[in-house]
Amino acid sequence: MSTLQTVYDADDLDFRLRPGSAAADRGMVLATVTDGFTGSAPDLGALEVGVAAPHCGPRP
Repeated sequence: MSTLQTVYDADDLDFRLRPGSAAADRGMVLATVTDGFTGSAPDLGALEVGVAAPHCGPRP
């Protein structure tokens, strides 16, 4: 039995919202949870539009 598997490079994966997305600035302000949003309201994505993605894992 053979297993078919695709391995992706994590540097190629970008799940951030794009500027102008319908989900940008559509979230609700929650004290101490959504602090630091960049537009008129928090974005509905996990990361704010225009903010660098966090670095996870070992640092160089």
